[in-house]
Formats: sequence, C-alpha cells, structure tokens
Amino acid sequence: MAEAAASSAAPRRKGARPFSGYEFMLALRYLRARKRNGGATVIAILSFLGIMLAIAALITVMSVMNGFRHELLTRLLGVQPHVYVYLSDASVADDLSEAINDVPGVRQAGPVIVAQGLLTSASGGAAGVQVIGVRPRDLARFDIITGEGDAAEAGGGLVQGAIDSFGEGRLGGDAILIGSGVAAQLRVGAGDPVSLLAPDGASTPMGTAPRRKTYYADGIISMGVLDLDRVYVFMPIEQAAVFFNRPDGVDYIDVRLTDPDRPEAAMERIRQIAPPGSVLRDWREENRAFWNALQVERNLMRLILSIVVAIAAMNIIAGLVMLVKNKTRDIAILRTMGATQASVMRIFLISGAAIGVLGTIAGIVLGVLLVTFIGPIQDGLAFVFGVDLFDPTVYMLYRLPARMDLGELVFVSLWGFLTAILTTVIPSWAAGRIDPVVALRNE
Repeated sequence: MAEAAASSAAPRRKGARPFSGYEFMLALRYLRARKRNGGATVIAILSFLGIMLAIAALITVMSVMNGFRHELLTRLLGVQPHVYVYLSDASVADDLSEAINDVPGVRQAGPVIVAQGLLTSASGGAAGVQVIGVRPRDLARFDIITGEGDAAEAGGGLVQGAIDSFGEGRLGGDAILIGSGVAAQLRVGAGDPVSLLAPDGASTPMGTAPRRKTYYADGIISMGVLDLDRVYVFMPIEQAAVFFNRPDGVDYIDVRLTDPDRPEAAMERIRQIAPPGSVLRDWREENRAFWNALQVERNLMRLILSIVVAIAAMNIIAGLVMLVKNKTRDIAILRTMGATQASVMRIFLISGAAIGVLGTIAGIVLGVLLVTFIGPIQDGLAFVFGVDLFDPTVYMLYRLPARMDLGELVFVSLWGFLTAILTTVIPSWAAGRIDPVVALRNE
C-alpha cells in the first residue's frame, strides 16, 4: 500500500513541450527533397511559388488602385473646388466670400463664373472649352499654381508663361490661361493670340448674335489629368462677366479647405453664415458616381485577389497529404517512441505553415519591389514591346500610379499567414490520428 501510494504521488513524466526543437527539426527535414517523397517536395515548391506570386499581385494591384485614387484626387482637387456654395442671391457673393475666408479650416474662397465657348487660333485649330472666371488673387492660391502639399507631386502646374499679367487691364484685361491639351489642339504657346467665341452675345433684330474676342494665352497650365487639360480655360472674373453677359451672375463660391478629406466641420460653419436658400455641396457629392465606381472597383479587386491567394494556399493541402502518406511509417515509429498525437500534428502543421509563411514573406518582398520600381518597369516593358502600356487618353493620367498603403500591406500579410495556417490544419490533424499499430501492420 505504501509503495503504491508513493508511486502514485511521484510526478508523472511529461513529454516535450509544444513546438519544441525536435518538432521543428523533423518538420524541416520532411520538406527536403528525397527520392521517396519527391512528388510532395515539388508540390511544396509550387505552393510556395503560387502563394508568393498571389501575394505580390495583391500588393501591386491594391497599391495601383490606391495610386489611382490619390493621383486623381490630388489633380482634381488641385483645380476643382472642395466645397461648392450655390447662392440664391448672387449680389452677396463678394461679401460672403470674405466671410467664408475667416472660417476655420478654409484656405481660400472666391466667386466663380462657369461658361462654355469655342476657342480658335490663327493656325486653324479649334477646341470646345469650359471657361472658369476667377479672381486673380484666388487663382494665385490654387494648389495647381502654388504646388503646395500633394499638388507638388501631381505633375501639374504652369508649363509655359506666367500669371503675372492675369487680371491686369481694363475689366480684367485680355490675358487668359489655357490648358496644355487645349494649347496642343490649337498649336499655340504662351503669348500667342487666340479667339474665343461665345454663343450668347448681343441681341439684334435677327436674334442673338455670337460674340467673339481675341485674347492672349498668358500661360499654359497642366492639371495632370488629360480630360481637364483639354477643356479648361481660366479668365479673370470681371472679363468673364462682361464677355458672357453675366454682370450680376455668379455660379457658385469656390471654397478650398486645408483638409478636403474632412469637409463636414467647415461646411457646417459656412451653412450658418450663408443666406437662406443657399446650397452647399462638397467635392464627393459633385463626383459621387465617379468615386463610388472607383471604390467598388477597389473593393472587388481586393476580394478577387484574396480568393486567388486562398486558392494558391490550397496547394499546401495536396503537398501535405502526399507527405503524410509517404511518412506513415515514420509517424508510427514516432508514436511508438512516445510522441503524442498533438506532437505529430504540430510537426506537419509546422511543415505546411513554413511553406505558406515563407511564400507570404517572399510575396511581400516581391510586391514591395514591384511597387517601388513600377515606373522603371513600365518604361522597360514599353521599350521592349515598342508600345505605350499606359495610354493617357484611356486612363486620364500620364503615368501608372502606385502608392503603398500600410493598412493594405498589413491586411495582405495577415491574410497570407492566416490562409497558410488554416490550410494545414486538416492534413496535420489526419497525421496525428494515424494508428501506429495499423500503420506498421500495413508496412
């Protein structure tokens, strides 16, 4: 009795702790190429390459989508208002603009006239344009002119000429700024004369006669977006009011914010000082269809490529199943030597997870390199194939954009690690459930 009590009181022998050194050693040895399990090794290599390429593709595509959004946002907001204030009474536009300029978060505000016309040149070129009538002091503070913030890297700004004489002279003078695309269509440069034709002119007994006047292209400006470069013309607001018969007409007040991504606070303060009947809309509402489409496309691409990563990780299952089949005798011997079911399961779990984790890490490195050097890669492919791989007439931008986002990188990394681990659970569990007696009998 005493001996039995003493033996029962003695501490039980414990096996090796989970994820011990011998489990990692066996797991990595099983991944090495052997004649007997060469097929499993080939599948492991293919699984590694598949996960690496899928992760790299996911990082690259999401970075390009982020680049598209950032570049278009930077270029559009460099020339377009952040907040539109539509007035029921245009006579208060100047006073209200000065009041809005004192609102916290507002960088600049001023009245704007928008009209359409036909611009021609002595060379015979012609272009339908959208004329933006602005005050000279407001134009001088546009991001596309100052090059402040993100606009400094947006690829826009003055291409030729200057804005020194913009607004000088009687009723604003005869100097205008034209987009680089308009200048290319008209085949003109800075200082060249151009003729502007407006459909609404003077009233005559025969009806309304079109109005024509010669202006001088004081400067050539690029917005960085081809569609805008082809239509935009800037004119002093006094001259626009006279030429387009709009002496008391202001289309809206152009408001620029220090933080255009969060316009709600500034809009609420502007709404409090605006006269009754005024309507406020931010840049997101004005471009709602475009931005919604861009966001939907971005989310769908993330979903599709995440599924591709999961499919690539499924190859790990096939590799582990073959590895378990080839190592059945080894598993039985390990079990007879005292290895637990959990220990065997961890060995094959480490083997499969190593493929997925290493493939994910390699894919992250490859994806980061592709995003970092996407410009030289684009130029090299264009040179090799002799074609323009990124046509600005189709994509609206002059270069393929790519912008790395830390949140996206973390999501891709976690998704790659998660799929790599989950796909190893079932075959590893099956390996741990192998009965050593049955396995040795079949051998």
